[in-house]
Amino acid sequence: MPTGIVNQANETMKNEGAEETEPVHQTPDDTVRPVLVKGDIVQLETSVEHETLSFEGREYELEPYGLSFAIRTTMGEPSVEGGTVTFTTDLSGEATVTYEVLEHTTLDEAAAKEQQHERAFNDEFIDITSENGLKGKQNQYADSDVFSGVIFYAFDQHIVRIGYRSDMAAVDTMARIINETMASVKTRD
Repeated sequence: MPTGIVNQANETMKNEGAEETEPVHQTPDDTVRPVLVKGDIVQLETSVEHETLSFEGREYELEPYGLSFAIRTTMGEPSVEGGTVTFTTDLSGEATVTYEVLEHTTLDEAAAKEQQHERAFNDEFIDITSENGLKGKQNQYADSDVFSGVIFYAFDQHIVRIGYRSDMAAVDTMARIINETMASVKTRD
């Protein structure tokens, strides 16, 4: 990987209100751990029983990938470990949303690798397209005690993996949070 990209990502972002939350680390195998840049407060819209409601969210960008997403501020501040960004809050029990970039991977490769894990899925992965035109795949885990699943979106030569999990008591709220974040995922123009 060219060091210019790593050095560029380590520079302080000039966006007003943007805040770097973790520096990029290049590992011995040349993979890059992303920088999570905190962006602006935004309004996220969701439909509830034929009514559109608005919730406060925050935009984030994963550098050096130029991939951004938004999530409700009620999901708390993110933690970054390795290459995984995790938001955790209490929605009638612990609820988590994770974001991770799988470098140089296709949608089919990501889905096949995910299916090798011990947890089974409800069905086959379904093809999806984000509101911003990103092609993807989605599936939910077959677990009657929790609402959980995974979404993949392809961009450049990479995949963003969005994982989610909450107690069944919070399924309505969590489903809306996931739909809002799915609608917000985009790449820099």
